[in-house]
Amino acid sequence: MHTVYNTYCVGEEVVGDKPDILVYDIGGCEGCPVSILRVYPRLVGRANIYSPHLGNTSLERRYDIAVVTGPICINDRYSVELLKKIRDSTDILVAYGSCASVGGITLFCRGGQEPKPEHRTFQPLSAIVDVDYAVPGCPPAPNLFISLVGAILSKKGFFLNLFASVVKARKLSGFDLLDDIVLSGLCIGCGACILSCPTGALRMVDGKPDLVVEKCIRCGTCCVRCPRYTQVLIRRYGVE
Repeated sequence: MHTVYNTYCVGEEVVGDKPDILVYDIGGCEGCPVSILRVYPRLVGRANIYSPHLGNTSLERRYDIAVVTGPICINDRYSVELLKKIRDSTDILVAYGSCASVGGITLFCRGGQEPKPEHRTFQPLSAIVDVDYAVPGCPPAPNLFISLVGAILSKKGFFLNLFASVVKARKLSGFDLLDDIVLSGLCIGCGACILSCPTGALRMVDGKPDLVVEKCIRCGTCCVRCPRYTQVLIRRYGVE
């Protein structure tokens, strides 16, 4: 990712004022926003960052980019309305992390648990509002945030095509990787998916990935790291 960061961020200047970027967690485990905290110092020169972690957030103003983490529970009217408010107050909305992008592990929720037993149905943010880019990962690598922001500001890059396609995918998991890539004969056995899996749900068997289904949390990280699957995503959903 360091190479991608250099390509899009180093040596470029933002025309006019620095863009305002909101980073907001809508109700997840806080893993994604905490990982983003690590790269805030590197963004200071390129953007104005607003986040509850920095104590400077207001939802009564407009932002150039809003990065929202966490899933959306459709049984939680407050969160649904909050998400709609953020969408209305930003030019570009990014669903960041697997829960926000494709539902992730929260798709397994069935309710009845404290502190909100009525929370039964969780969905990716795109089920409620229009999302411009969706970035799976549990959590995504911090440098990926730098690369994405750089690509958005420069309005170019493979990242934009890929993560615009993920929005339309709605769900990604190790099961999709097996069906679309491994069992269809497209897998080249590079092992990128295995290295990227946060739970060790993938293992190499006879030179090809195999899924330990009990460990898959449907984060979709393996799909966006697979060189074959990224091509499938872009071609399937027609993002130019």
